[in-house]
Amino acid sequence: MTKKAQNEHNLSPVSESFLENSAFLKKFLSRYFSNQQDIEDVSQEAYLRAFVEEQNKGVKSPKAFIFHVARNVALSRLSKKSRQITDYLEDLPSMEITGIEAGADSQLEAQELLELYCEAVATLPEKCRQAFILRKVHGLSHKEISSKLSVSASSVDKYLKRGLLTCDAYIRLRHQPREEQSLTMQNDSSWREK
Repeated sequence: MTKKAQNEHNLSPVSESFLENSAFLKKFLSRYFSNQQDIEDVSQEAYLRAFVEEQNKGVKSPKAFIFHVARNVALSRLSKKSRQITDYLEDLPSMEITGIEAGADSQLEAQELLELYCEAVATLPEKCRQAFILRKVHGLSHKEISSKLSVSASSVDKYLKRGLLTCDAYIRLRHQPREEQSLTMQNDSSWREK
């Protein structure tokens, strides 16, 4: 954008930087999110926060500041989602985690398990995934999910059961030693949608 065009539109430095780097910012955020809507939401929130900060205190390096804010917003959202999903890991009735040492090893194990759980949820068919997330992350009742997705209560129940079973199978399949994993993956595709 030329100086003349900038002056005609009276864009603030943060606004100009956001417009010029929007595609790069979204690519940067794709490191944190695979869902395009999450990327768009975080991008917009980062811009708004940077713009407000610019109006209140001023910003010396708008591009760097927007990326810094975007990173913080992304990490904050991921942390919130992780806490919500972790609360519902208990819903996997047949899954037992044994032999985990306290300390850094258990934190690493828990993080890996959470990542597996998120991957498992991402493999669910769309309606099933929507119902599962509405229940497990947002805490909606069966009736609220039924209304929101325009499906019957029995369909919601079916989606939630399928979600639990599929996630359980996916995690069991992936949460084993590497040698066993390749053999099991060749023989068992129960975690995939049929």
